[in-house]
Amino acid sequence: MSSTEATNASRPMWPSGSPRADGPTPERSTRARDGSALWWGGADTPGPPQVVSVGTAASVAVAVAPMRPGHSVAVEYRINRGPIREAIGLVEPRVHGAGARIFRALVPGQPDGLVEFLPVLRFAGQPISPRLSESADPPHYRVGCGARPVEIERVAPVRGVGAAVTPSWDWDARFLGSCTILLRKDVIGVLPDGLRIAWRFVEAHLAGPVLDGAFLPGSADWMRIRPDGVGIVEVQGCIETRTGSRIYTSYGGVVDLGPDGYARAMHGESDPFPAFVGAPTYATDDEGLEWLNRAQCLVVGRVDMKALRVEYDAYLVEVRGRRSSARPFESVGEV
Repeated sequence: MSSTEATNASRPMWPSGSPRADGPTPERSTRARDGSALWWGGADTPGPPQVVSVGTAASVAVAVAPMRPGHSVAVEYRINRGPIREAIGLVEPRVHGAGARIFRALVPGQPDGLVEFLPVLRFAGQPISPRLSESADPPHYRVGCGARPVEIERVAPVRGVGAAVTPSWDWDARFLGSCTILLRKDVIGVLPDGLRIAWRFVEAHLAGPVLDGAFLPGSADWMRIRPDGVGIVEVQGCIETRTGSRIYTSYGGVVDLGPDGYARAMHGESDPFPAFVGAPTYATDDEGLEWLNRAQCLVVGRVDMKALRVEYDAYLVEVRGRRSSARPFESVGEV
């Protein structure tokens, strides 16, 4: 029996009785290394239909029991046996019997092809149940009527002097939310390390699948503008979500004000719409968001210097496996 076969003995019953397997995809289950069970594809945990329309996101509901502090769920998926990607499961507020909780993930819509997927239970950000790469017969669905697997061409690396250098690692960015911040400018002065300006958050709102709420009063960017015109961002703040959870965040980053940005800033001037890139981390005691404590994220956007308004999008950066065409780790000097 495989680790993903559905058996009544492999996980708890719903309070209403025996689990049903008449959903759009066959019900399956597995057990994690800490003894918790997770199951999906049943009447109470519906999965995607066997055929999904082109461009339509596929919802996967996953139950976990018993739910422990530090648990989170991600749905690993791949299209036409390509690179494995991941959709983050968000915990639902309702609680099911015997300590079970429901997570729901959305696999992004695809133009065509065969989509294989597998829910994976994590503890403190680390996988503790079987992975998609380990599954011989994962659940799957097709996109459109004529979808079929395609062969992925693998190009061998070229070694030697003048060889083309290609990326070694697959990675992905998952959208967390968008943020709009209204600022108030407080000039601290010219210090030994540059011109210091405190940009205080007057009003700051976030909206998205994960970051959904507002920055609390006291949040600010303690910016340092270097003589070369680069603004070094130093944000510290606290987000309160719509459900009442609090998330502390700090991040550095850069705002390129141009070669003459320092001189212009000394006179209260700047480019009207400079780009902004930051690298936040987050910390929270919300059990459903504990995976954020181990995440490295990325924010990209621009600053409207006339309106003193920042708009950016936040993403979770996820590092995948080594690309098949990349060389493994080698000793220094090896050719």
